[in-house]
Amino acid sequence: MNRFLFFLLPLLALAFTQAVSAGNSIISFSTVILDSTGKFFFTYPTASLNQAALQELRKNFIRQKFGEKFSKQKPIAALKLYKKQNKKLEYLFDKVSLPLPGIVQFETSSYYAYSDEGGGHGISSFNVGFYSLSDGKKIELSSFFNKGWEKEVTELIIKEFLYSQNLQSLSDYNYTQKESDFIPANAKISEYGGLDFIYPTYKVAPYATGEQVVFLSWNALKPYLNKESIIYQRLTW
Repeated sequence: MNRFLFFLLPLLALAFTQAVSAGNSIISFSTVILDSTGKFFFTYPTASLNQAALQELRKNFIRQKFGEKFSKQKPIAALKLYKKQNKKLEYLFDKVSLPLPGIVQFETSSYYAYSDEGGGHGISSFNVGFYSLSDGKKIELSSFFNKGWEKEVTELIIKEFLYSQNLQSLSDYNYTQKESDFIPANAKISEYGGLDFIYPTYKVAPYATGEQVVFLSWNALKPYLNKESIIYQRLTW
């Protein structure tokens, strides 16, 4: 939760609007907060010189945050309706950044109270989407890499994870010995020059340790990166 900055306001209102430079243009993002708890908010693009890209980006933000069936809703309406339809929702956060020129990174996080009576841990989710500012379209994580990248990159992730656990082999790890559990499905562009591969609670570690993040630098990933990808073309070596 500490990756998110939220604001406490008494009413539904725009918490802030920020304009950021994106190459030769400026794009603005606004954050709307649902209530005084500050636990339910949505950040979305509000202004750009490229109106077609703006509309596509806004629709993709709504799709990632709330799901396909909300994609035709306006941002505030989508937030209110989503909260109304999800009674056990405890929080709904997000964060927008431009980690590389012309690339928008949208991080979303939610937490639901346990669905059955009698307690237990709730259900949390974290998702990252990458989008191009030039057309607002989504950039798939797989497009960062050459074909067949999963096996080699997964091996690098496991090696780094085991090092952090002071272990020599996955067979020494008590929670899971399945290499397939480490196949990356979610990652974010790190401020430290590489990718943070993110695994939700329970995926590769017990609940008490929370989500697991494994960092690999661009240099470590370079042999597997697609040189024709929009991401590679914006990296500086």
